[in-house]
Amino acid sequence: MLPNLTMCPLFCGKIIMNTFNKNLDERNLNTIRKVCTIIYFINILILSFILIYRQFVLHQQVNEFSDIANLLVFNVVVTISAILYLGGISFPKIRVRTLFLIYLVFVTVGFLFTLFKYNVLLDQPLSIEAALVKLVIVLVICGLFMLVYGLFAYLGHKKVEKDI
Repeated sequence: MLPNLTMCPLFCGKIIMNTFNKNLDERNLNTIRKVCTIIYFINILILSFILIYRQFVLHQQVNEFSDIANLLVFNVVVTISAILYLGGISFPKIRVRTLFLIYLVFVTVGFLFTLFKYNVLLDQPLSIEAALVKLVIVLVICGLFMLVYGLFAYLGHKKVEKDI
C-alpha cells in the first residue's frame, strides 16, 4: 500500500525511502520531496477553496465546516513551524523593525480580508465599533502566529548551530 503523498513534505521522502527502497540516491529523494511538496500545497489550496465555497456559495454556517478550517489552520501552522525548526529557512539575525513590518503586513492583509468578507461577500457592512473589534481580533491572532513562528525560528537556529 502506498503512503499518503499529501502528508507534510518534510517527512515524505524519508517515509518513501524507508518503505520502498533504501538505495534511493539524492536526485530521487529530491524529486520525491518536490512532488510531495507540490501535492501538499495543492491540497492546502483545495481545502481553502472548499471553505470559501461552502461559506459564500452554499451559505453554510461556520460550525458546518469548522473541522476543515481547523485542519487547514493546523496544517499551515505546523508546516511553517516545522520548516522553521528543521532549518528549511535559515534566518540571519533579524531586527525588531523587520519583525514589526512583517507583523504589520499580516495585520493589514488580515484586516482588509475581514473588511472584504463582511462588506462584499456577506453584504453586512461593519460599523466603526464592529470594525475595531475585528481589528483587535486580527491583531491578537497575527501576534500569536508571529510569536509561534518566532519561537520555532529561534529554536531551529539554535538547533542548526548545535548540529554544526
